[in-house]
Amino acid sequence: MGGGPRMMQGTERLTRRALVASAVLAPFAALAAQIDTAPGTLAALSVADAEGRKVPVPAAGRATIVNFWATWCPPCRAEMPLLQSLPDFYGDKLSLQLVNFKERLATVQKYVREAGWAPGQPLLLDPMGEGAAAWGVKQFPTTVGFDARGRARWRVRGEYDWTSPEAARLVESLWS
Repeated sequence: MGGGPRMMQGTERLTRRALVASAVLAPFAALAAQIDTAPGTLAALSVADAEGRKVPVPAAGRATIVNFWATWCPPCRAEMPLLQSLPDFYGDKLSLQLVNFKERLATVQKYVREAGWAPGQPLLLDPMGEGAAAWGVKQFPTTVGFDARGRARWRVRGEYDWTSPEAARLVESLWS
């Protein structure tokens, strides 16, 4: 009944595995969304659409949310439906630019088709990662909010709940 040495070895093995798992996963605990409300000056970029045309980022003359994402990024995929719902909620007051990071157009198109993206959402590509590098994007997703004058008002690094009251305050700060 008591378990003996064999039970003790099993418990020690489980404890050791738990410690190793904790050590391996600990750095990822810090990857929860980090919000910076003073992101500094970010220069306007030009990215490509699916037809290869240059698109200015952020969109001129409108409050704009720019999101750098990738198909291989689970947090990017998780928050995407919520991000895509923002223009429906805010209407013409808000432009959403979803910029894919360094993936082939065919890969992005396949993902968008399978994920059932909102119709009409343009595909924007940063094929060499130059835009992400210029803005210091090192974590995905990274989302930046711009007012209508093109000034960066905030940056969110990591997956974020875009349905939260805090998210509404962030988005609505683009008009104040």
